[in-house]
Amino acid sequence: MKKWLFLAAALLGCLVARGQNRYYIGGDISLGASSSGTSVVVYPEVGTRIANNLYLGLAAGFDWNNYSSRSDFTMGLIPHLRGYLPLYQGFGLSADTFFSARFTRREGYEPLIKTFQLGLRPGIFIPLGGVTISTQIGFFGWTRTDYGIGSPTSHWAARLEARDILIGVLVSL
Repeated sequence: MKKWLFLAAALLGCLVARGQNRYYIGGDISLGASSSGTSVVVYPEVGTRIANNLYLGLAAGFDWNNYSSRSDFTMGLIPHLRGYLPLYQGFGLSADTFFSARFTRREGYEPLIKTFQLGLRPGIFIPLGGVTISTQIGFFGWTRTDYGIGSPTSHWAARLEARDILIGVLVSL
């Protein structure tokens, strides 16, 4: 875990040092509540523009899910490539391709749950000067989960849950 935090700090330092409005900071949040439970997702991020309408970023944060039968706390690191397709007066569509490494501590469950994903999150964005409001809606991709007992499970999925609807704010530096 210390290696991941060091990598995130190093990337942030490199991005801030270069400046020139090619970089951004921000993040995504998601709050959900239903009869089955509550979820909170917070992932701050930093990134840089590598081409027109194409950005490379790194998000690091946490998920907390409280269901009627269990409570999960997850920390994760998500490097991603985000592309924008402007449609009308800057408003447009976006897509994040990403790899995520997430580690979950489940209440009453001893082994650490390790989840790796490779996927795509479609969304929309609205630029407002140096600030961009973005959303990510859903998940399409591959997931591998290791519960620490037996063999890991892998599967392809298309999913739309509360934790998969993210609202973010990105500020250009």
